Amino acid sequence: MKIRSSFRRMAPASSSLFVFLALAGMTPLPIMEDARAQGVITTTETTTATVETIDASNGEVLLRDVDGDLFTIDVPRKAHALPHLQPGDRVRMHVVKTLDAALAAPGSEAPESTVSTARSYVNRHPRGMLVSFRRKRDRVVAVDLPHNRVTVQDPSGTTRDVVVHRQVFLPLLAQLKPNDNVDVTTMEAVSFIVLNREATPSVVVHDGAAGSGVPSSPATPAP
Repeated sequence: MKIRSSFRRMAPASSSLFVFLALAGMTPLPIMEDARAQGVITTTETTTATVETIDASNGEVLLRDVDGDLFTIDVPRKAHALPHLQPGDRVRMHVVKTLDAALAAPGSEAPESTVSTARSYVNRHPRGMLVSFRRKRDRVVAVDLPHNRVTVQDPSGTTRDVVVHRQVFLPLLAQLKPNDNVDVTTMEAVSFIVLNREATPSVVVHDGAAGSGVPSSPATPAP
């Protein structure tokens, strides 16, 4: 499954976040501990937004935050466990992104991107969660240790320079050699609560962890 960024602002990203997303993409494989960088949180954000439009054909939900900025959530078309959003809904959202990297074991298969969803209720308000792991394998072209820089080539053949600022990634950088493969994972978790709608009286709701607060049969799910 091809995964696009599930939380994508339509305004320029900060330079520090762009540097780390440049390597973005892969779940580390279970290999030597010293050939792996510890995952770090790159983004954490809470915001209230209004649903502008919903494009069911590609699973894209367009929202506007309190400052008027537009951003999107990309929801897999088969993600039936998420509460049904409607244009005009007000939602409170929490977004967390992490980045992890690992030296790929020789001959190993490149890991795939994955996505999972869950739903529940909070005080009868629909709640949803979308967790995606965007993964890709890059080939090391060159390493410039004095400047903490690595040149990588992605599967499409595009080459780019990545400057490593985070201390936690420097031991991994020191081990890299040309033609090594690096698996990089960007995890993105988006949770939200619909503020302006509640479950209908016919729905029996058991508030709890995501996935547990679902309507009891034969009640009709909240819209």
